[in-house]
Amino acid sequence: MNDIVRKMIDTQLLLFLYMLCGFIVSRLRIIREDNREVLVRVLMDIAMPMMVLAAFNKQVTGDELMSSLAVILISLAGCLLTGLFGRFLWRNQPKNRWAVLMYGTMFSNAGNAGLPIISLVFGEMGVFYASMYLIPPRILQWTIGISFFVKQKKGGFVKNVLLNPMVVTIYIGAFLWATGLTIPGVFGTAISNLGSMTGPLSMILIGATLAHMDFRKLFDRSVLFVCFLRQFAFPLFFAVALKLIGVEPLAAQVCVTLLAMPVASNTAAMSERYGGDYKFASACVSVSTLLSIVTVPIVTWVMQML
Repeated sequence: MNDIVRKMIDTQLLLFLYMLCGFIVSRLRIIREDNREVLVRVLMDIAMPMMVLAAFNKQVTGDELMSSLAVILISLAGCLLTGLFGRFLWRNQPKNRWAVLMYGTMFSNAGNAGLPIISLVFGEMGVFYASMYLIPPRILQWTIGISFFVKQKKGGFVKNVLLNPMVVTIYIGAFLWATGLTIPGVFGTAISNLGSMTGPLSMILIGATLAHMDFRKLFDRSVLFVCFLRQFAFPLFFAVALKLIGVEPLAAQVCVTLLAMPVASNTAAMSERYGGDYKFASACVSVSTLLSIVTVPIVTWVMQML
């Protein structure tokens, strides 16, 4: 088996094991309905903001920023084009499901699932490109993305979107980049370690939701269709487009690999925190994570053939 494909399968299996852990501890009544809200708040208000801040907490030279401009533009185009497609496709869905489907269509699990794969497969330069790729979705997730879920009431958008902990973290990160400052020593290490909880904790919560779910929901047509779009149709379209445009091969491979990741794992947490259909969201994330064990290697193989 191709070494790149094998490493990608291993990483997707790791996410599945985190999800299985959540399933088991929920069955054992360690995670219950009366205490999971605390874990959701830890994930949304501590772990995720620290993950984003850790990404900003490094100095980037002007030359490095210029060399990665194409990656940033590809990432932005991926979010916007898939979002426009989703607005047309899901326009007749109920509001709670519409928010989940829009978020899942626009955003992949590029950070939690994608970065470990990129690090293993493409090395340091791949990680740099991946860090640049993550800038647009991280900003859009916590501005446009969160607006899908927030109920439109007086003051609601400002409080829940513009002053959301994740968006405030982006303000801090932008300041760090603009000034060339970094958070040093043990403080920077603490931020990085807290952020590293995001992947395992988000998948544990998804597994906990599955433990009490009607498994017929996993075969919902909308769930399967958003997975097909997110993990197969969109990345293959961009793979061909980037080849035709003539994007540098490593940059193109990194972008398509991240685009082919499962539905963003924080779709479920976002939905639960802000009143969406979190069981449906958990089904989308769970099914897409399982399917990614097959779809990511297929997309990778196609990229290598191109």
